[in-house]
Amino acid sequence: MDWVSDHLQFIIAAAAAIAWWLNQRRKGAGDGEEASPSQETTADDPDLAERTRNIREEIQRKIAERARGYTETEEQPTVSHSEPAEPPLVREVVIAPVPPVRRASTVHYEAQRQAEILEEQATLVDKLREAQAMKVAAVRRAQYEATTADHSGAARTLSRSTVMDDLREPAALRRAFILREVLGPPVALR
Repeated sequence: MDWVSDHLQFIIAAAAAIAWWLNQRRKGAGDGEEASPSQETTADDPDLAERTRNIREEIQRKIAERARGYTETEEQPTVSHSEPAEPPLVREVVIAPVPPVRRASTVHYEAQRQAEILEEQATLVDKLREAQAMKVAAVRRAQYEATTADHSGAARTLSRSTVMDDLREPAALRRAFILREVLGPPVALR
């Protein structure tokens, strides 16, 4: 669908050319002869042939001016009021290139999307680390609770070694002192 919207002018030009070609074939089939338009006009009416030649020269002159980069001049082919107006023989379709702003915005959008994806991945990595730390803590807690529920001698040594392992970490030792102060008996009653 993007291709169609990006090349809409080309599609319109192609459709116009096909319609013109079909119209010419229909006219040729209606006349019953396959003669070119220039042969028809020169054989029928010399005034019509002269007007056709003038119009062709004017069109070629305008095409040459546009090719050199000039805009249309103020000079227009004059048609007298006594003669009926003729439809133009050739229509020009100018296909403008796709503006580069759209491409730049697409690149900007892709870069922004990549940055958002990277940021999202970084937050997911942080959450994964926290989840792993919580899992390790839960396993240790489960082991501790399992050993304290069992009052055998092996359980005491296991719980003691777990507590000692926990107190070897500075952060865990600080936490133990703070918990003792908060949850233990007041200083006055010691």
